[in-house]
Amino acid sequence: MINIAIPTGRMMKECATVLGQLGLSCSRLEAPDRALIISEKDCRYLLAKPMDVPAYVHYGAADMALVGSDVLMERRVPLVELADTGAGRCRLVIAAPDHLVKRFAPSGNHLNGLKVATKYPNIATSFFHSLGVKLEVVHMHGSVELAPLLGISDCILDIVQSGETLKANGLKVIQEVAQVSMRLVASRRFTQTGWSMISGIMGALRPWKGRIYNAD
Repeated sequence: MINIAIPTGRMMKECATVLGQLGLSCSRLEAPDRALIISEKDCRYLLAKPMDVPAYVHYGAADMALVGSDVLMERRVPLVELADTGAGRCRLVIAAPDHLVKRFAPSGNHLNGLKVATKYPNIATSFFHSLGVKLEVVHMHGSVELAPLLGISDCILDIVQSGETLKANGLKVIQEVAQVSMRLVASRRFTQTGWSMISGIMGALRPWKGRIYNAD
């Protein structure tokens, strides 16, 4: 039986859709149950907080996982990325109030000393350091859009889909950091011991628009 880690929360419904398209049983995932380990006839699902999913695979509790590429970027856990499923597409962006837009322009004021509120401290640090900017990261877990409104930060780095939440809170997208989507990943060990099972699952991905990666 294969163990698959999947994120709880808003991505769970999309995970169930992807798993079904992969030919895996997932009927119990949509049941009103608080169980965090769900067994189906051909696999077992481990339900984890999104940021914890890579650790489940890395430490051997799960063989494979569905996880957002934003989480992979942030957590930096050495996993084998098998495919971009194409599901859960959104953007990781820098957003700020209107009065700060000029500061981000090439001819504007320097960004050193910028305060950035985010759920992604590693991504924020790497991104701004690549621009030569020394910043203060305000690590938050909830609605980061509040931070600039309350003077906690100058801007935010966060996921955006429609952009309506940003607009409602007086924020504007300044720069895109990355395109985000749901990825199928596996542990290096499982790509060696369970490749026949992986190949069967990967076969169902080939008609999709997502990218298939070589696990070598």
